Amino acid sequence: MTVLDTAIDRYFSATNERNNTLAAECFDPDASVFDEGEQLTGLESIQRWLQQTQQKYQPMIQVLTAERNYGEVWVKANVSGQFQGSPIQLNYVFALQDGKISRLMIR
Repeated sequence: MTVLDTAIDRYFSATNERNNTLAAECFDPDASVFDEGEQLTGLESIQRWLQQTQQKYQPMIQVLTAERNYGEVWVKANVSGQFQGSPIQLNYVFALQDGKISRLMIR
């Protein structure tokens, strides 16, 4: 298993601690997130997404595997929370730039 980059590790830790401010600090100001069929761009949109996701699902993420592929970090995780079918396995695909998350796709 690949050791997670600091920004990715902090993102998962902050999410599990319900600290949206710290989670948002892991993203580049021009970052994009693709989740639930929606693309969000920019820190303001990402902060709003983090807050709404926490309120709606109260997710807890347990990283199972992580590996580098094609310049990205692919993470498989068990996600539990307030949603039907909990827990589920999700794939997180991260791109990094200057130590920050520049793109995150959740599938």
